[in-house]
Amino acid sequence: MSLSSKDKEVLTKNQTASADPSDTESVSSSSSLVAKSFGVRKSEIIVEQVNTVKRKIIFFFSVFLCFYIINVEGDVLSVFVGYATNDYKEHSLMSTVSVISGVVASGSLPFYARLADTYGRLELLSVSLIFRVVGILISSRATNVQKYAGGAALMSFGHSGTMILLQVSLSDASSLRWRLLAIGLTYTQSIINTWSTGEIVTALLGNTSWQFGVAMWAFITPLFFAPFFIHYTYLTLQAAKTDKWKQVNHDQRRMFIEGLPSAGRFFDSNLERVPNTGSFMERIKNKAEYVGLALIHNVKLVFWYVDCIGCVLIACVLGLLLVPLTLAGGTSSKWKQAKIIVPLVLGVLLIPVFVVWETKITKRPMVPFKVMKNRGIWAALVVSILDNFVYALVNGYAYPVLLVGMNASTTVATRTPSLNTFVTAITLSILGFVVGRVRRTKAFILFGCAMLFLSMGLFVHFRGSNDGLRGKYYRDGIAVAMCVLGFSQAFLNRLVFVSAQSCTNHEYMATVMAIFAAFYRVGHTLGGAVSGAIWTQEMYQKIRSKMVEFGVDDSLAEEAYGSPYTYIETYKWGTNQRRAVSIAYAEIQRALSITGLSLCVLVLFFCMFLRDHRLTDSQNLDDENVKDEELEKGKTAADRVKSEVAFTNDKDYILDFLKRLAGRKVKE
Repeated sequence: MSLSSKDKEVLTKNQTASADPSDTESVSSSSSLVAKSFGVRKSEIIVEQVNTVKRKIIFFFSVFLCFYIINVEGDVLSVFVGYATNDYKEHSLMSTVSVISGVVASGSLPFYARLADTYGRLELLSVSLIFRVVGILISSRATNVQKYAGGAALMSFGHSGTMILLQVSLSDASSLRWRLLAIGLTYTQSIINTWSTGEIVTALLGNTSWQFGVAMWAFITPLFFAPFFIHYTYLTLQAAKTDKWKQVNHDQRRMFIEGLPSAGRFFDSNLERVPNTGSFMERIKNKAEYVGLALIHNVKLVFWYVDCIGCVLIACVLGLLLVPLTLAGGTSSKWKQAKIIVPLVLGVLLIPVFVVWETKITKRPMVPFKVMKNRGIWAALVVSILDNFVYALVNGYAYPVLLVGMNASTTVATRTPSLNTFVTAITLSILGFVVGRVRRTKAFILFGCAMLFLSMGLFVHFRGSNDGLRGKYYRDGIAVAMCVLGFSQAFLNRLVFVSAQSCTNHEYMATVMAIFAAFYRVGHTLGGAVSGAIWTQEMYQKIRSKMVEFGVDDSLAEEAYGSPYTYIETYKWGTNQRRAVSIAYAEIQRALSITGLSLCVLVLFFCMFLRDHRLTDSQNLDDENVKDEELEKGKTAADRVKSEVAFTNDKDYILDFLKRLAGRKVKE
């Protein structure tokens, strides 16, 4: 079947997204408009069904439940990874497991965003949850650190998908003006978790093994996701009854036929499926042919549109460069060994391969350069990397530093690192309303930079000056520093996220969010790699030298380094054997904290390049362009099949003021 002249006329007139989405020629370099993907159009129709107070309450509360259980699970598992590596006599590889997880998560985020824009939010959320559960089960049954890391990688692949898809769903359903308040929902659970997680960890360790403490989440987490799945399915069924939804399905079938003309015989002139008639064998043959064509179509769609090769390349580059940094060192330096040198060399060589693929070969780059050249986007990405780099430097070994180095209980050692998210949650709940009134972001972000400087200064003192005796003094100081750090993150990290979203449309929103989250993970991974590299390369020798200073048998250094949780059961707080370890920890932590403080200067510098759009009551700035006559006809943003790509028309009062101080002209 060929397209009717009427269908061709409608296709030309509307310029819908029904052309092959892997074909970027539909968005010329000179054009400021882009066709919406099918998943985006469907998500807009689904969100329109959240049109009553009751539905809004159910929607946001079900999302809250998802984030609640995700973060409880994450807080508990972050502690158990230490006990797992301790059992394997490989405690120093704790950061390696985290780095591997971060690499997998970073590479998978664009993959999820692209597929969600093509196939839908709920479908991809289901896939990510399955990977999450499988990874948890593998880790719980692991007998060595390699198997545990494999399970953690699968778990991280699923975790990144659940997080980004829930965040995208929140952004779908909220306006720019109240976006920060909606994002604050992802942190609200921390108000509860901060005080409950420590008790959960203590109860589990006191009554069960860490293996059970990992495995139980394979059942608990999906149970908490059930309300969201049920409600979103209900909204989808309501949306499927609308004419808009039927039009999207019509456009999808048209794209299928245009991409594979031989599939036209399965549809009539109205693009409805032709009944499968004939003998039993003929029906089987027709069904098999149709399924085969659909499979070819979807493989092509996934390969080019999602840019699978780009995702694999970026994950390989990160893994080959970052993981060896944490593996080198330890009780003996491994820098000269081939297993460290070869991955680093391959990682460097893959960088130009990735650049060539993204710029010369792939039809649709993983990074949409039309959007990326907007300084509001690239500055936000750089800030995200640097901010999370700093965060990871001081947060990577927080639990062992508190438990071993400062004589904290398991409850306090678990709770203290969570104080930053607790303060972030409270601050976001208030800041969301303030930003909703002010409708600007940049001044708040710069204030967050100042608070980040303050928190790093506190870490330099309290983490870097431990004497191995005044445990409570230093524990309390770290608690205050964590609170200030959490306060800064509400103003800085989350608000930068909103600032970046205001610079693009709904079509690219999920991709920008995924890239931002990937850079977030890259920064966290880099910080974890650096802290892990310094820890593994310096800590053993540092502990040994301190033991010599205190007149302690330095043969104990290997046990203190490899199995610190077991070591402190034998050597109590205040003994020379314990003080040597505490002071060694402090000297390493001081170096890491000073590095973080220095990087704050770069964070402030790049924050100056952020844009300062006025936050509107629409989902994105392009939706403000819906004309009055369209509104009078009952049309909404979901009826529009094209939207503007990027927005650069902000009024940046802060940057203008700095330009005037420098004697530069300011555009009016």
